Amino acid sequence: MKTDKTSQKSFFDEKASVWDVINKPEPLKIEYLLGKLSFGDSDSILDVGTGTGILIPFLREKSPNGSILAVDFSEGMIEQAKKKYGDLPKVRFEVMDVESDPIDATFDKIILFSMFPHLEHKVDTISRLVAQLNPDGRLMIAHDQGREFLNNLHRNIDEKVENSRLIPVEDQKKQFERAGIVVENCFESDSYYYMILKKKEDDRVS
Repeated sequence: MKTDKTSQKSFFDEKASVWDVINKPEPLKIEYLLGKLSFGDSDSILDVGTGTGILIPFLREKSPNGSILAVDFSEGMIEQAKKKYGDLPKVRFEVMDVESDPIDATFDKIILFSMFPHLEHKVDTISRLVAQLNPDGRLMIAHDQGREFLNNLHRNIDEKVENSRLIPVEDQKKQFERAGIVVENCFESDSYYYMILKKKEDDRVS
């Protein structure tokens, strides 16, 4: 199921100025999801698809002295995020498409919150991101809503994102494992969908 990157970017640019009005974060759900990771005081964190910076205050609380690179392929979203959190120390915002742009750093945590379905080349992109983890790092794919709800939402909200879908978490796990990615934990329910990934042991020591 192929996504149209240009159409998706247009959709998010158009919605950026009203995104926080139509998409209210649920703090308890976000805390639950981030609680599945073990954060250090000074972690280096890559927030992929940051949107308007929804995760920034939560990540700052989890890793008070850490550095956060928050990226999104939508200029409009990054503009809104900068307005909210651009003055925070050790937080940097960049317009970046992680599917094609170079990433010249490694991270303790890489988090894709509410954005994984919008990737065009899901397994290849996640493989590339996992390669940017530090030896004991973790990558998390997280949604604070269930798969069926999200798939129906994308199907009906706008044709530009109608193909942005999640597949059953166990099926996604098998795809990742075939690509040599270690799936440490995965779960889905009517309220959540998440996966925690890490490097293979051989890759961690090389």
